[in-house]
Amino acid sequence: MNKIQSLMLRHPLVSVVLILPLTMMFTMAVFSLIINIVLPGLLALWLAGWVYTSIVGQHWRRNINEPFWFIRVS
Repeated sequence: MNKIQSLMLRHPLVSVVLILPLTMMFTMAVFSLIINIVLPGLLALWLAGWVYTSIVGQHWRRNINEPFWFIRVS
């Protein structure tokens, strides 16, 4: 481990270039998860609230002021 540390200290640019693909894959995975799963899920919940309020006959402004009004936090 000390050998690797000393090599990294002597050649910081090479070390960063070698670490870059791993960090890039991690970053792409996180962003892919957020963009492909989390955001569509939140949008679907929001639209479901809109449809619910229109079917029930409640006022649509509730969705704007409290977008997740149907989730109770206790």
